[in-house]
Amino acid sequence: MMPIVSKFRKRRIRLAAFLSVCGAAIVIGQAGDIRRVFGQEGKTANSETARDPADQNRSASQDKTRAPENSRASADPVADQDPDETKIKEPEFRRKSKSQLKRALTSIEFKVTQNADTEPAFRNRYWNNKKDGLYRCVVCGLSLFSSETKYKSGTGWPSFWAPIEEDHVGYKTDYFLFYPRTEVHCKRCSAHLGHVFDDGPTDTTGKRFCMNSAAMKFYESGKENDFDE
Repeated sequence: MMPIVSKFRKRRIRLAAFLSVCGAAIVIGQAGDIRRVFGQEGKTANSETARDPADQNRSASQDKTRAPENSRASADPVADQDPDETKIKEPEFRRKSKSQLKRALTSIEFKVTQNADTEPAFRNRYWNNKKDGLYRCVVCGLSLFSSETKYKSGTGWPSFWAPIEEDHVGYKTDYFLFYPRTEVHCKRCSAHLGHVFDDGPTDTTGKRFCMNSAAMKFYESGKENDFDE
C-alpha cells in the first residue's frame, strides 16, 4: 500500500511543479507585452527629446535668424502700416458752377482761380511756409505740389521745382503782360494756379513753378488725406 501512495504523491508534486512553471511563463509573457507597450509609448513621447542633436542645432539657428526680423517689424511703425493709409488719395471731382464757386471760395481765391489774377507777393499764406505736407487745388482738391519740391525763390510766392504728378497740371501760353508766359492750371478743374519759368534750381529740373497761395490748400504731413469729401 505504501509504494502506491508514494508513487501517487510524486505524480501530484510533479503536476504542481509543472503548473507553477506554466503560470510563471504566462506571467512573464504578459509582463513582456506590458513592457513592450509602455516602452513603445515612452519612445513616442520622448521622440522630440531624442532627435538628432544636429537637427536641434539647425532649429535653434533658424529661430535666432528669424528673431531679429520679428524685432525689426515690431519696432518699425512704418512697416506695420497699411500701404493704403500712406497713399495719397484724391477726392471725387464735382464740377461747380460760377455761382457755387463764389459761395465756396474767398474773394481772392475766386479772382485767382477763375480770373487768372495774381495775389500780392510776400502777402499770401504759403510763400514762407516751411512745414512738411501736401498742396491741393483749392477748387477741386486734386494734389498738386509737395513740400519736398518747395524751395525759397525769393520772389514772395510759393515756388516748386516740380509738381507732384506731371499729369496733375496743365499748361497754356498767355500774353497778359504783352510777352509770352507759360500759365499753369489744375488739369482736372482748369483753375488758374500761376506760371512756370526756366530759372529754377539747376540741380533739379531747372523749373520754377511760381504758384498763388490762394489757388491751393495746404495739408500737413500725416493729414494729406483729411480733405472734405
